[in-house]
Amino acid sequence: MKKLISISGLILLLTMCLFGFGSASAASLTPEQVAQKAASVINTSKGLSAEFSMTMGGKTTRGSIKSAGTKFVVSMPEVSTWYNGKSLYTYNPRTSETTLITPTAQELAESNPLLYIKSGGAGFTYKFSTVKRQGKYIIDLLPKNNRTGIRKMTFTVNSSNFHVEKIAVDTSAGSTVVTITSFKTGLTLPASDFEYPKSKYPKAEIVDLR
Repeated sequence: MKKLISISGLILLLTMCLFGFGSASAASLTPEQVAQKAASVINTSKGLSAEFSMTMGGKTTRGSIKSAGTKFVVSMPEVSTWYNGKSLYTYNPRTSETTLITPTAQELAESNPLLYIKSGGAGFTYKFSTVKRQGKYIIDLLPKNNRTGIRKMTFTVNSSNFHVEKIAVDTSAGSTVVTITSFKTGLTLPASDFEYPKSKYPKAEIVDLR
């Protein structure tokens, strides 16, 4: 079960297309300010959707995410996850099994790494990467404790609009790179989008671990 949640969590290290904020010059921004500007757009958008590719263990897959407030849904060929603000459902098509839990904050972050962006990197220390790319901010985030299993996260942020274009996550289990291929903000999304579609999977066994 833990493995299933972890795969769901690594899904995404995906995020968010952002508008520019303020008039501070690029040269004057600190790594913390870049991360906070990225978080601001996500936090102020009533609804968003994104498509991404994810490379993990030498394999690449594609997926999508929709989010509104604390609610989200992540869809991938290997696993899909719905969080309605209270319960987290994870469906595995290989086993036709759906796991239902009341998630902790850590389990939510594992299932939707967008939450790391929304928090502005809370729980991490920041520094600019030694890798440089024109028109990009590249920020390394190092955890203040190792309880999350994350060794380092790296955000690649567009310097003109603060769109997070890539997230690389290094964990004790390996590395995952998520590349955002499209992003839309300011959407109005129905609450039903974030409810587990039981009628779509009538034969799925629901394992209630609440």
